[in-house]
Amino acid sequence: MVTQEQIAQKLGISRQLVTFALAGYPQVSKASRERILAAAKKMGYRPNPHARALKKGRTSIIALWIPDQISSHYTRVARELNHLAKQAKHELIVTDVGNDRSAEQVLSHVPMDGVFAVDAPNAVRAHLQSATSRAIPVISLGAHRPTKTDYVQVDLQAGAGEAMQHLISSGFRRIVHATFERKEKSGTGRRLAYEQAMRQAGLKPEFFYYPLSEQQRPIVRQSIQEYVQKHGCPEAIFCHSDDVAIGIYRGLRDLNLRVPQDVALVGCDGIQDTEYLESPITTLMQPVEEMCATAWQFLLQRLENPDMQRQHKVLKPELVIRESTRRSLQA
Repeated sequence: MVTQEQIAQKLGISRQLVTFALAGYPQVSKASRERILAAAKKMGYRPNPHARALKKGRTSIIALWIPDQISSHYTRVARELNHLAKQAKHELIVTDVGNDRSAEQVLSHVPMDGVFAVDAPNAVRAHLQSATSRAIPVISLGAHRPTKTDYVQVDLQAGAGEAMQHLISSGFRRIVHATFERKEKSGTGRRLAYEQAMRQAGLKPEFFYYPLSEQQRPIVRQSIQEYVQKHGCPEAIFCHSDDVAIGIYRGLRDLNLRVPQDVALVGCDGIQDTEYLESPITTLMQPVEEMCATAWQFLLQRLENPDMQRQHKVLKPELVIRESTRRSLQA
């Protein structure tokens, strides 16, 4: 590993001058700084994050915890947060915490300033019970609403209720919910909103279950065909995510079923892929940019003032109605 001392020796200058130039001290002349930075780049110098943490008390490294690397939505969140981090000259480390590992397992050995946790309540609870919880603040994002961290919640339960009212008011009665969440895990969010809307309308809830998988779209494409062949064709399907909605869409088309003439379809997340189908899919558009920008500001404020009151904001997704549920407009 190239050191600052080696750079100084190469250029015939003091190590202190190299340190000041690399740290951006204003007293270093522009010419000297450019010369030192050019030499550091050529020699392959990389700052030691541990040493930087000891000197500054900050590492400029942020962790991002996501439940899995399956969902296109989480990829989009990671991309947006990484963009914000780069703008602020920080680094973002992404970790999959889907197996509910302990805080010791999900916390990187690299020193960090804070954590963004997206739909990862179990990992957050484990972290809050650890010895590092005070030193490393967590900002929770997504559908969950924790009580012991700053959070930016997206109220998917309210959004799902709106989506269900859209389907029911459009005249659909046999509406299936496509989800990986089994009944024993129900309690909040999309599934609960679906059940409540169906019962309030005097309709019977019906579920199409699928496993989470890295091959999510192909799996639900095949599974929905088996479901329809066994149980018949529902009038509408409300999907837990857009990835699942796209897989179901293709599976229905494999059976020569039309969307929305034979089956209406609603997704959740608002990923771009839903727009690029023969019948673009109605979806709950999550406010990813606003969620991430708010979470970033919360983290900066928490780092500046660790003892401030809890910060929180609740956002609502937008129901974007497209051709996949506009049966009345179809010939």
